[in-house]
Amino acid sequence: MENADLDRTNNAGQGQEMQLQEKKRRSEKSKTIILTLVLSFFIIGGLGTWGYYSLFGPNSAASIDAPSDEELTEAEKSSGTALFKPTIEVPKTEIQRRINVIHEFWNSELGYDKWSKYNIDTHTPVLKDIEIDIRNKILPYVAGPLKVDIENALSKIAKSMSSESVEPLKGVHRIFHDLDISLNGYKASDYWDVTETGKWIKEEVKE
Repeated sequence: MENADLDRTNNAGQGQEMQLQEKKRRSEKSKTIILTLVLSFFIIGGLGTWGYYSLFGPNSAASIDAPSDEELTEAEKSSGTALFKPTIEVPKTEIQRRINVIHEFWNSELGYDKWSKYNIDTHTPVLKDIEIDIRNKILPYVAGPLKVDIENALSKIAKSMSSESVEPLKGVHRIFHDLDISLNGYKASDYWDVTETGKWIKEEVKE
């Protein structure tokens, strides 16, 4: 009788141990599956982000070689397309300087992720002032593809104020960022390739 009780106790103990081992195996298997899924998520997410930026993100500005003033002037003459309409009071160097000033303005307004907290309502007076400055101090002195870019920037500012969305202003910032690189040799790590001026320079200066 005692032996029978001992056998039953041993069998019960072995059964419990086997159940514990089975639970442990299932737990480890579950952890392995979860870890695999998490790693897959990060890998796929990383590749997706890389793919997005490779298609829609900025290019490396290190590959952008801004033309010299002589190259720009020669390209304007040979192509018959002018970028600048300078006057005695506003020479080409002043037009270039004004483009840089506007670019720096947008850097201070939207750079370093400030755009994510930018409020159109509270900035409307400033936006109207900068729109007037661009319209009066830059637009009359540019031509060809550069005029198209400036008009595009003005259109985006107006759209931003009417829609109360900061998204168009990001486009304005990128336009002046690229123009500053293309026309002034501004040093930066990225180039958005969103201007007609940049495309024109590639065709006419870098052939």
